[in-house]
Order: sequence, then structure tokens, then C-alpha cells
Amino acid sequence: MNDTTVTRLLPNICTDKMEETRDFYMELLGFVVGFEHKGWYIQMASPEKPELQIGIVRLDHEFTPRPFQHPPQGVIISVQVEDVEATYAAVKARDFEVVQGICDEEFGMRRFMVADPNGLLVNVFSFP
Repeated sequence: MNDTTVTRLLPNICTDKMEETRDFYMELLGFVVGFEHKGWYIQMASPEKPELQIGIVRLDHEFTPRPFQHPPQGVIISVQVEDVEATYAAVKARDFEVVQGICDEEFGMRRFMVADPNGLLVNVFSFP
């Protein structure tokens, strides 16, 4: 049995593309900058649901231990949206890198994947 009580979960993306990453999540998710340590950290959130957040950390900042100061790999950020079709159309209109087109999964999910400026996968989905 685990006695840990989680009060918040905030994924942070380590990158050397701070502005591009910020702009990508602004455009893809409509997130806004809520907090910033100039030059090394940006915290973004949904304006409608501020508990939905993502952080962006400069790749070579001392916050991250040196052995881990490399681009992220092997992580998929999944984002549930109300209208996956509309989001897919917006992504295509912005010329984001769609790495997997829209598809239906046997368990009822409709989804697509897009790469952020760091090559990190973002799985955008909804359940009809």
C-alpha cells in the first residue's frame, strides 16, 4: 500500500528551444504563460482550467542534473480534447508535424499524434 497523496502532477519538458516550445503549446492547446523564471523556466496553463499545466525547462540549466540534460525521448504526452476533429484540422492548418494521422482505436478512442519542436510526441484524443 502506498501512503503518497498526490496533490499535483506537472510534466516539464527539457529543451534548448524555449520559445518554440512555448509557442507550440500556446497554439496547440491554447495554454498561456502563468509563471516564468526568465531564461530557464516557463510554466503554462489552460486559461479555462488552470490545474492543467505544463512546464518548459532550459535543457542545460542546473535545475536538471547534468546526466539528464538531453532532449526528451520515450515520452508521449496525451491530451484529451472535446473535439478531436477540430483540433486535427487546426494542427494541419498550422503545418505542425503530424506523425500519425487521425484514426479510431478498437477501444473507442479517436486520436492523432503530433510532434512538438523537440520531437516529443503529443497524442491528442477524444472519446465520441
